[in-house]
Order: sequence, then structure tokens, then C-alpha cells
Amino acid sequence: MSQLDAAINPVRLNSKRTHAQFKRYPEDFVVTERLDVADDGEGEHQWLWIRKRGANTQFVARQLARFADTSPKNVSYAGLKDRNAVTEQWFSVQLPGQDTLDWQQLNNEEFQVLKVIRRQKKLKLGLHEANQFKIRLRDVADRGLFEQNWNTLVRDGTLNYFGPQRFGHDQNNLTRGFEWLRAGGSNKRVKKPEQSRLLSSVRSFFFNQIVSLRYQQYGFETLEGDCVMLSGSHSVFHVEQWDDELKQRLASGDIQLTGGQPGWVSKPLTSGKVEQFEADCVRQWADIIDCLASKKVKASRRAMRLEPVNPELNWEGSDAMICFELPKGSFATACISELIDLSVTENDEDSVE
Repeated sequence: MSQLDAAINPVRLNSKRTHAQFKRYPEDFVVTERLDVADDGEGEHQWLWIRKRGANTQFVARQLARFADTSPKNVSYAGLKDRNAVTEQWFSVQLPGQDTLDWQQLNNEEFQVLKVIRRQKKLKLGLHEANQFKIRLRDVADRGLFEQNWNTLVRDGTLNYFGPQRFGHDQNNLTRGFEWLRAGGSNKRVKKPEQSRLLSSVRSFFFNQIVSLRYQQYGFETLEGDCVMLSGSHSVFHVEQWDDELKQRLASGDIQLTGGQPGWVSKPLTSGKVEQFEADCVRQWADIIDCLASKKVKASRRAMRLEPVNPELNWEGSDAMICFELPKGSFATACISELIDLSVTENDEDSVE
């Protein structure tokens, strides 16, 4: 396995996994965005709660813009949702001075407008709190092994990897991102709308690489110079030396270990052993990281561990019905990969979202 493949399909906590069919039908993967909003009753932003099936988020956004006869820039959403799935999420459309449109005219087999409200503010990217998942894994080969791995996932969580869909079809986003950055990251070579996707793919690859190697060498052991994140937020702080109080906060889930997404830093977020370890993990891509820094792409931290919230498992014959909630930005495939071997599953995620 190449180093690229190792980071895209990294080490798992459970080495023995069974087989099952994943995403045979869109209804096998149901995602509901969790975002509590109130109807202001007025405002230039028309918010739409939409269910889509077999369609990606950007496609729906373009259809909304066309129907409203407005620029796609006036259509917003909190996050991209899977294409090969049934998903529900909010969109907002900025239409100053207009009455509420009859959005139900848009309803079709691919998406339906379920609710419309008016608000003073637009929907911002990343505003949602979490995503809820209801997943059917069909024809589970070994129920005993599946339940054993499920119990481990519920107890210990998993590694908070970016899913393979982040890297594009056949790793195209990652490959193009490396090529573009090695060529200097010119704005002329790649248009700005695409730059964000390529940069995200490259930085996600580095995170997976760092977290996979750290877990293989140290597990969830604390190290000198760690950077930790407050649970439920993206606030981080540097830990030069671990004391009993900090270790207790880690054990209770108040803080979490993190892995790095390299880039430009004004002040190092790690030191000592962690700083050296993470640098060694990505040293062979130093030219790429230098380019990220020169483009002022800020370095960031991401929680190393992912713990599903409110997990449930039920059986319908040989099909496993699993439910859980994950914080925004986390991938359900990180959890599913602890249960079944996705590398041999034909109906794995095939969208770019």
C-alpha cells in the first residue's frame, strides 16, 4: 500500500471486520442536519428545509437559484451532504423585497421543499451543530463480530479521519491539489472556487497521516507538547506538560487530543515531542507545506478521537440498522469502517461531498 493509500484508507482500531452491503439504495443512508432555527416571520432571507434523494447539495442550490431568478451566490447552506443518500438540510435564498415564493412548485423526485420560513440573516457555512445518521448495512456476514465491533465503537469511539470522499473520485482532488501546489499554487492555474476543495483535500490527507501514525505508535497516550481541544468547541490550548488535573479532564471527555492540519502559523500550537513527531510524519511533503504557508493557509487542529452520540443498533433479519449523531465535519464512514470492511464494499460513498 502506498503512503497516499495509507492515509486515505488509514489504520482502524478494529483489525477484524465483517462484510456487509453499504448504500445499495439511497434509503440505506439517511442524514438529518441538526440546526435549531426560529421563524422570524419576516426578512429578506427565505429559508427552506429540503429533503433530497440521489442529488448533491450544490445541484439543489443551483436549482433554487434558477427558480428564484437570482445568482447562485445568493443561495447558502450550512454544509454539503451525501449524494447517494436521503438527506434533509436547510438552505437559504436572499431575495430582498420579495414575497415568499411558492417553492413547492420545485418539488420533484430528486428533492422536495418541506418547510419555508423567513429570517433576517442568511444561513452561514458551518452553522449547523451536528448530523444525525440512520444507516442500513445489508446482509451482515458475521453478526457476532459485528456486534463485538459495535460495542467497541460505542465504548471507545474511533479515529476522527476524513472520509475517502474528501479526496474525490479516484483521489482526483488530492492528486490535483499536490500538482497545483508543487507548481506554486498559482491562482491562474486553478480558479478560486476550486482552490478551497483542493486545499481541503491536501490538508485532510496530512491530518489522516499524522493521526494514523500517532495511533500506531502511541495509541491515545498523552505526549509532551500536546495541543488539546475543548469538547464541543474548536478552542484549543497548548499543554507543555501533562499534570493529574489535565489527565482527569481528558479522561472525563472535557478536553480531547488533536492532530494537525499543517499550514501557516503565527504561534506554534504544539511543542517538544508532538511538534517533532508531526513534522516527521509529513516531512517528505515539506515543499507542499511550505506552499500552504506561503499562501497563508492557516494551520489548524482537529480532534483525534470521534465518539458517536446516542448510538443505537437494531436488527432486521441479517441487516444491521444503526443510528448515531456526529459533530459537524465528521464522517460517518469513520465509524462504519470500524464495523465492516469498506474496501471491498461496492456501494461505498461515491460523491465528492
